[in-house]
Amino acid sequence: MPTRQREPLSTNVVLIFGLGTSIATDGLRLSTFVGGLGDTCPVVEHDGVMRGIQVDVQPLAARRIFGVPMHELARTVVPLDDFFGAAARRLEDQLAEAPTWDARFALVDAALAARLADAPRPPADVEWAWDRMRASDGRTRIDELAAALRCSRKHLAARFREHVGLPPKLVARTMRFRNAADLLGSASEQPLDELALACGYYDQSHLDRDFREFAGTTPSAYRLDPRTPVTFVQDAAA
Repeated sequence: MPTRQREPLSTNVVLIFGLGTSIATDGLRLSTFVGGLGDTCPVVEHDGVMRGIQVDVQPLAARRIFGVPMHELARTVVPLDDFFGAAARRLEDQLAEAPTWDARFALVDAALAARLADAPRPPADVEWAWDRMRASDGRTRIDELAAALRCSRKHLAARFREHVGLPPKLVARTMRFRNAADLLGSASEQPLDELALACGYYDQSHLDRDFREFAGTTPSAYRLDPRTPVTFVQDAAA
């Protein structure tokens, strides 16, 4: 049955290898593609069956694998052959013909590892700031990062535009949201006001605003059914 599905907001670059199936997203129907960092839950459409491999790639690694500034990928999806050329189509064929899932995973690992091996490491300042943000689930203040690096917030934002794709303040917000959403989707019964503070929000209304912006729902609704209202929407008319 044709289905419209709202995917969770990701704090990684998403790489999809379709195995005989395609997905419509951002008005494009693609089989194997890359989705950059964004600030909304993407809506995808498919024929009711999806079969493939998804690889979540940290932005600093994605910058090395795809060889383009990450702001060119932000808030968009791009066919993999735009980066890999004919090698993308050969890899698709190999994945389709592979006899086991382990064999497919090994093919993907080898293809990405080869790209990483040939690319320089990310700049130390950006890597340090990114690691600090990830370790704190977005709770580290941007002015503290800039002060520690002895640079301006504007300079740090320019570095993130190149190697991450989005401004550091927005990246931190998406990390806080993703952490809160993961906690709400677990068995935790922590009161929302306490959860908001634990995740770095000023108060529950601050948490509510990010859920409405990033997920199109409320934290309470997400907690009651973490998949139906946010990550899965059935198109009954179709």
